[in-house]
Amino acid sequence: MYQSSIVLLMYLSALSLVAAEDLKQSEQQRIEVIRRISPAVVCVMDAAGAGGGSGVLISADGYAISNFHVTSGSASFLKCGLNDGRVYDAVLVGIDPTGDVSLIRLLGRSDFPFATAGNSDNVRAGDQCLALGNPFLLASDFSPTVTWGIVSGTRRYQYPSGTFLEYTDCIQIDASINPGNSGGPLFDIQGRWIGINGRASFEKRGRVNSGAAYAISVNQVLHFVDHLKCGLIVDHGRLDFTVESDEQFNVVVQQVSELSEAYRRGLRSGAVLESFAGRRLTSANDFQNVVGIYPEGTRLPLVWRDRTGQHTATVRLGPLHAFQKTPELPQERRPEGHPENDSQQPEQPSPELLKLFTAREGFCNYYFNDAATQQLLTPMLQRLADVTPDMAWKITVSSADEATALQGEIAVTRNTVGLRLNDQSWLQNTETPKLQDEPPTFPGFLLAVNHLHRLLRKDKPAFDELTAAGRTVHQPSGRALRILLARTGARSTRWYFSDDQPLPVALDLEPEAATDEIRLIFDDWKMWSGLLFPERLGIVDPTTEQVSWLRITAASAQQEQNK
Repeated sequence: MYQSSIVLLMYLSALSLVAAEDLKQSEQQRIEVIRRISPAVVCVMDAAGAGGGSGVLISADGYAISNFHVTSGSASFLKCGLNDGRVYDAVLVGIDPTGDVSLIRLLGRSDFPFATAGNSDNVRAGDQCLALGNPFLLASDFSPTVTWGIVSGTRRYQYPSGTFLEYTDCIQIDASINPGNSGGPLFDIQGRWIGINGRASFEKRGRVNSGAAYAISVNQVLHFVDHLKCGLIVDHGRLDFTVESDEQFNVVVQQVSELSEAYRRGLRSGAVLESFAGRRLTSANDFQNVVGIYPEGTRLPLVWRDRTGQHTATVRLGPLHAFQKTPELPQERRPEGHPENDSQQPEQPSPELLKLFTAREGFCNYYFNDAATQQLLTPMLQRLADVTPDMAWKITVSSADEATALQGEIAVTRNTVGLRLNDQSWLQNTETPKLQDEPPTFPGFLLAVNHLHRLLRKDKPAFDELTAAGRTVHQPSGRALRILLARTGARSTRWYFSDDQPLPVALDLEPEAATDEIRLIFDDWKMWSGLLFPERLGIVDPTTEQVSWLRITAASAQQEQNK
């Protein structure tokens, strides 16, 4: 008996030593992770060095994410401190007021330390997390304060609560978040960036941590980053139908606008939504969460079932707020931190900094939009150097599907587009277009060809306005493509570009309000007789998402006589 007790004590002692060693090793690993990720954390101040919110660097060229409510009181220029003790000049690039996100760019280096993004969809309640930031500006050398806790919940929905700031699909944490932490990064225990700390339950409990805080998911932020880099005031999306949850946890459609794309695809009241954007739905809040993490204009797949079976379609998100200028928060919200610095006057921005900001209505910072637009246009214009100027086009087409047996010709001048297919013909006056003059099988096709003619001008595209609009997953190709919005009059075209091709790979155009878009795909561009044109032209069926291909068998361009 005595010997058994001795053995048991020795066994427990060994277990205790092992546990202590494991604890020490875990602690050392956590310390090493914090050492590694701290250089990417930013102290965000206004141009006078006052206030003190937080942010996180996301690329070596100085782009950093913060909260909109942190930067909204700082005009266009900021000061940013890193844990190397240095203060860097910075400029505001783009804002997402609804999602409470802003993008800034720090100057002075080309090798900034930056955070590595994780996947917030993989975050689970109970995961350990690290929140880094600058509450109360506790460190004069800008070394971030670190708090450690767990994920309390995922896919939380936080209502706007008297403002337009809406936190969808966010991560709830118990790690301490206090004034000044806003905009700072949330990391998982491996040091991967999984969110932006933004909202805490301060209002009803005082301006101190209460153990309930919320981080904007990194996946939501990444959906918006390329839009923000274009200097935009980015809006979130909405759909023209409403839903409710029933007792069986179904997401049931309540009302559908008869003018909406969803209605044209067959969605009606009483249908049960099964998934949206590839995510299974379990409640109305869950649906709102998914809608809320995408920018306005994104086209996404929707799956529902009704008495006739299961249905699939894609729908485009409309604008939620349609911001034309930077909105104001209900209360003045300067960057959070010590008030004693507020009397300092901002120094005059350097010429290098001043050239990075251009004011224009409808943009946060037009300088970055113009730069992004030129990144798309310059390679395309270089590729068009050998085409015939002021072109009139003549294009011979046939169906790529031999069973369809379509043969015809497209004729394009500056003001007209004509189409002949077999024994039928259509002529569209593009100065005063009418939908009834379009081919009924592909309404909007002639207008889309006219817009292609406007784009492929040798000197520059003939549109009233060109705007770079970020990046999206194009439907139905599934490719991540850059967007160029081209407006002429009241009609806009979305052009899609890939990173490895200077010419567009697709376009979407709405012929008239409350009508289906004509969606074209361009494949195998080649130089014909003075004309740069694709060898294959795909037309997307809005109902089935299937692509019907036209094969180009001959094409030519000549000097247009009547200007």
